[in-house]
Amino acid sequence: MWKPMLPTLMDEPPTDEDWIYEIKYDGFRCGLEWNESGVKLWSRNGNDLSRQFPEILDWCTENRDHFKTFFPLHLDGEIVILNTPLQSNFSQVQQRGRMKSVGKIKSAAISRPSTLMVFDLVMKNGKSLKSFKYHKRRAALEEMPWESRLKLVDTYEHYDEAFDKVFLHQGEGVVAKKITNKYVEGKRTDQWIKIKNWRTISGIITSWNLENDYFGMSIYNDKQLIDLGKIKHGFSDEEKNTLTQLIRKHGENIGSSWKVSPSICVDVHCLHAHEGELREPVFKSFRHDLVAKDCTMEQVKTGLAMLPKNVELSNQDKLIFDQYTKKDLIFYLRKIAPLLLPKIKDKRLTMIRFPDGVDAHSFYQKHLPDYAPDYIQSIGEDLLCQDLQSLIWFGNQAGVEYHVPFQTIHSSKPDEMVFDLDPPSLNEFNLAIKAAHLIKQMCEHHGYKVYAKTSGRTGLQLHVPIEDMTFAETRTFMEAVANVLTQKYPDSFTTERLIKNRGKRLYIDYVQHAEGKTIIAPYSPRGTKEATVATPLFWEEVKEGLDPRQFTIGNVVKRMEEKGCPWVI
Repeated sequence: MWKPMLPTLMDEPPTDEDWIYEIKYDGFRCGLEWNESGVKLWSRNGNDLSRQFPEILDWCTENRDHFKTFFPLHLDGEIVILNTPLQSNFSQVQQRGRMKSVGKIKSAAISRPSTLMVFDLVMKNGKSLKSFKYHKRRAALEEMPWESRLKLVDTYEHYDEAFDKVFLHQGEGVVAKKITNKYVEGKRTDQWIKIKNWRTISGIITSWNLENDYFGMSIYNDKQLIDLGKIKHGFSDEEKNTLTQLIRKHGENIGSSWKVSPSICVDVHCLHAHEGELREPVFKSFRHDLVAKDCTMEQVKTGLAMLPKNVELSNQDKLIFDQYTKKDLIFYLRKIAPLLLPKIKDKRLTMIRFPDGVDAHSFYQKHLPDYAPDYIQSIGEDLLCQDLQSLIWFGNQAGVEYHVPFQTIHSSKPDEMVFDLDPPSLNEFNLAIKAAHLIKQMCEHHGYKVYAKTSGRTGLQLHVPIEDMTFAETRTFMEAVANVLTQKYPDSFTTERLIKNRGKRLYIDYVQHAEGKTIIAPYSPRGTKEATVATPLFWEEVKEGLDPRQFTIGNVVKRMEEKGCPWVI
């Protein structure tokens, strides 16, 4: 039975030159055996996982012909359910692993499919590759056709590049691999080193369980003490001795446990904290500078958010929307950044700022202000948003809406076509749904893939990725599509630009798709009282009953974590 090679946890990456770096995903370690008779998935403990993740087996069956020249084949990887390309949702993987019902497993496999992120090759053509050096095993992996349910983990030559990506995506960490290492089965090795992307939060030690040697931690939420989680690891002998002496001196012994009044504040590293549970908690340090009342739910949220340290924030409690503050806006931008930033990076940015909230004065900002920090980039005078720290700084400037053109700064050609479907009001929103499906059919007939999103206001927008088309060519295509619809359904659709002449018909806007024009970016908030978001949709959601007002900065991140991103997964 296969036993995986295991990495050693360290605080710092190696500094030698003969190392390469990979993203560490948070899922189930898994070996995939694939031969003429079929496919099996094995856990690191030798359990058969095939039944729990049928979508991976189905994909392998469908793509068998592309891999059969490598049989018998044994891959090493991590089963994940992706929120973003680099962030796995461990709780969803865990839930899948516990499922018993075949029907529920099948349903989950369709609605929230898993992926095997492959990072090593144990066997190819029936020959063991364990004695091969890593760089040779990696070269063999790169010959294979990865996509969809089987993907190859990216590698990076420099640790900082890998860690920056992990930090942006709030992923688990980075694995450093010595390029000359051999695959040592079943052993933990210093040839693979894992560096965690820790979140650091503060809490109060309030209990000590003598049976399992766990320390209970609490925080204040609205002046009420609630459980934060349990911690056991990371203490030096001296630190643990200090803590236990404090508890024995000031606490109360109740059978097999001790209780202590809120006074001992500590910092812990973890990967997540939710409803009284900490994911992989590790003690960091005592916080003698804090008092118990400083350890709050708010500071936990801030620690979990992993905000860039060089961005100075201000007026966080100012209301920007009816129910959401500037802090809420910034937390939203931070969490959605892995999906929003790729859509606005390398594109001239038009931002709409609402310094006193959406009910007050707003203004467009396209140019770099004199007071911007050095890390805000521009092209000429035009603003760019190239990284996380820039996005968070814009959010702190009450930048709510993010509009971008259809081409990057590196090209005069568009990289997408966008149909803007604008009903006269939400009462006619079903017209946008009807038009969206008709345009999807027409575009797919010509070989294009179509992605839908709400505009964040009253309409829908269809994004169609393209290659090597000019604006003139996209205008011809989009105008033809619009004309077909308006001629076939003249009472439903129009291309009339004057609002007064549209009546109750939906306006199909193709004129807006032109050089110099802009469109609201996917996942951008809008300047509405409800704090709506221009939200990517699954096509099965584009149906009667859809209401664009249902997607706000208060629920879109949770939606992404529960369902995944329709444009990525």
